[in-house]
Amino acid sequence: MAQLEQGQKVKVEVTFTMQDGTVVPASPPGEPLEMVIGQQTGFKPIDDALVELDAETPYKKHLSAQEAFGLPDPNLMMEIPRNQIESEDALEPGMSMQMQDPDGNISVAMIHEVNETIVRVDANHPLAGENLDMTVTLVGLG
Repeated sequence: MAQLEQGQKVKVEVTFTMQDGTVVPASPPGEPLEMVIGQQTGFKPIDDALVELDAETPYKKHLSAQEAFGLPDPNLMMEIPRNQIESEDALEPGMSMQMQDPDGNISVAMIHEVNETIVRVDANHPLAGENLDMTVTLVGLG
């Protein structure tokens, strides 16, 4: 087992597998994530995986919804008056849209319903509420 060292730069592929077998890559295929072992990524499961990663064996862990992307927050399910949305494209369920809060922070929301007066959106992470199997595979150094 070839253990990697703190501060070492690595290239990894991270995938999440949903309980129905759907595989969700954390980056586009062929574009590994570049990280530094021991440096915080902002996502604790990946931080933990990097510390335990070895050069020969992919790191695998089952994540509960709470450990992964959390449970859906009902406060992030919103109805927006249709006339407040500026869009040149037709809005349809399944599309994503960018939203800006009063502080200027931008987030992405998934459109669930559109009618003449409102648009129902969900700004939760798309994998919120999902139990996932995470795999982190070393694909390169430096």
